[in-house]
Amino acid sequence: MQPYELNSSLNDEDGIWLSSHGSNTYREWDELRYSVRSVEKYAGKFLNRIQMLVNAVELPAGAEHSRKEMGKQRPQWLKWDSKNVDVLSQEEFCGPEERKCLPSFDSLTVENQLYNTRSDTDQLFALSDDMILGKVHAASDLFSPLLGHTFGFKDNAYNTLQSPTEKDADRFGEKPFLIYTSWLLNRRFGARKRKGQVHFGHSLSRTVAREELTSFPHPALRSASQKFRGETGFQLYSWFAIFHYTIERHREALLWSYIMLRSDKDDDGYLSWNERRTILHDLEEGMSNDPEVYRDRQYYRVGDRLTEAGLEAPKVNTEILWTSMNGPVTIKDLECETFDTEQCLAPGFSMASSDAQSRSPVFGSAVVFDRIARQTPRCGDCLLKLVLNRRRAGLGPVLPHPTKKPQQRDTVVKALMRFQYTIVQPDASFYMVTDAEQARHVLLEPYIKHGKTSGPICLNDDVVTEEETELEALKEVMEQLFEGLFPEPSSFENEM
Repeated sequence: MQPYELNSSLNDEDGIWLSSHGSNTYREWDELRYSVRSVEKYAGKFLNRIQMLVNAVELPAGAEHSRKEMGKQRPQWLKWDSKNVDVLSQEEFCGPEERKCLPSFDSLTVENQLYNTRSDTDQLFALSDDMILGKVHAASDLFSPLLGHTFGFKDNAYNTLQSPTEKDADRFGEKPFLIYTSWLLNRRFGARKRKGQVHFGHSLSRTVAREELTSFPHPALRSASQKFRGETGFQLYSWFAIFHYTIERHREALLWSYIMLRSDKDDDGYLSWNERRTILHDLEEGMSNDPEVYRDRQYYRVGDRLTEAGLEAPKVNTEILWTSMNGPVTIKDLECETFDTEQCLAPGFSMASSDAQSRSPVFGSAVVFDRIARQTPRCGDCLLKLVLNRRRAGLGPVLPHPTKKPQQRDTVVKALMRFQYTIVQPDASFYMVTDAEQARHVLLEPYIKHGKTSGPICLNDDVVTEEETELEALKEVMEQLFEGLFPEPSSFENEM
């Protein structure tokens, strides 16, 4: 091990971290240098700043300081005068409460604090040091002001209905964190299956991330207080939480707009018979149009829409599965032929006699909103799908009237823009690197010899051998791979 590793503030005095993790925790193939090269080569056109998050290390004693002082684990190849690179230790970006728990040995704690990194822009794109870009990217592959952040999901989904158990805590890999965060999301937004995120770079809004963390204050701080990943079995999983928080808040804004603002025309907090009758008419009109063919699929024309707006179309994430311009992704492939207003909205909702003599509390706009937004999410999804199906495109059918309620409409539009998103099938590759022969077969030969390309590439160190000759052979293969892909130094590197 290197001196900077032994002196790192992340090494606890009892040696728990070192004893509980293999050498692959510390081993590196100079990935960070090549990750930076890939970012400059393939995303340099729209690159703003690079922020490297590193460990704090104890500085060697010297004449200029006799007491213990901490510095940063700064890469030796990085120029000291790089104006567009910030090297930040945990102490420099963690919040004031979280800072009290440092040092942290936990990647989830660090990821939960990314929104605190200093910047003049709200958007960031986060890469682990084992991730590289393999193709030229457009900014819209990650984020666009027209369509929001880009999300990618796996097929596996989670819907935790009961408090997670010790058995859940013992599950493999990231599953305990997904199960726990699913439970938190269910309590906040209602129970539904939510897919896990892909393991690649992630696009993030700092303001939305801050809002999400403050929405779960106790779990967030409890997570930050854990020195090691999964120390107590469960932690708030930032990416899973932020992605689905964004999706749910966008959906929530649409339901709030339709029920609380558009349908409650006199803003008295109650859905009268005339107002309920308008909702019934909207639903009937939406059901009369075939939902499979009537509504335009805007996600098929993302590139055209971006070009029309003067923005560059995606170059890598071109397989678009959904955009929030079509409504919440929860309505995709949803069957709503049996939508029942009495069960979904309120008992007696479709009858004038229900409140002919006196107001019924079940028709309060806030009561109906909570019912379809959180208590029975599928009902809210079907309501949105059917009402939106009144028009071929856009979100207009659920927005407040443009001339009668212009200020309320502006408020809703701002909320929708804050939480807009695009879901893609990423052009990405993930590799569990195990040994030299495997790395040569799945990486070196395809990418260097045969010219294979991929958008982002993740190279996860899954090497278990400690045999020096095997490790040297693997190191040589990885060096050939990286130098073959990125032979030119970045502008951030010292001259060799």
